[in-house]
Amino acid sequence: MASGTSGFEVREIEPGTPEYEQAADVRYDALYREWGLPRSLITDTDERTYRHVAVFDGPVLVGYARIWLEEGESRIFQVSVAPARQGVGIGALLVSALERIAHAEGRGEVELHARSHVVTFYRRLGYETEGEEFISGRAHTPHRLMRKRLSAT
Repeated sequence: MASGTSGFEVREIEPGTPEYEQAADVRYDALYREWGLPRSLITDTDERTYRHVAVFDGPVLVGYARIWLEEGESRIFQVSVAPARQGVGIGALLVSALERIAHAEGRGEVELHARSHVVTFYRRLGYETEGEEFISGRAHTPHRLMRKRLSAT
């Protein structure tokens, strides 16, 4: 799953690899550090099986996200971009890659829990909010449920 948009490469990565360890740093810096939350929150302890994608700028991992495709669900988790690299399209590349994975697996819809301050980003990508704002159980931050229908193409 390589992609060369704007010089970035998007590819799947596997847990236990050096790339996955680099992704842990990006995840913590982008999702938890600003809230003063412990680094232990990035540990995968929920026993779900995910597919993981990362964006690279040359050898440097600058973005990470994952998707869960079990029990009929297609749920995106932990879209994270290195703070110094936000605002240049890396998040959109990650979400698009996960949507392609879901579509290839025959899914017609994806959902995610977006932090409230990034709802506008996901709306620009075609996601719609559902329900009221809620506090996430893991990070204890305000979130919104969002969904997107995937095109049949």
